[in-house]
Amino acid sequence: MPRIIIACPTSSEEVPTGHRTQDLDLASMEGTRAFRCPVCRAVHNWSAAEAHVEMAQAEAAQPRAA
Repeated sequence: MPRIIIACPTSSEEVPTGHRTQDLDLASMEGTRAFRCPVCRAVHNWSAAEAHVEMAQAEAAQPRAA
């Protein structure tokens, strides 16, 4: 299941928020969420506008045409 990713505001490195697309639909998400960043260890707030779905796993989950 693809993870939801944001850019760490401290390091600019892409980090997982702890949510997966099964848990949360970015298109319908309102407000902000918080998580402890695995890179800088600070707590960051994030919204759907600054998040994206991890593409490597999302593409791997797509069925391939024969």
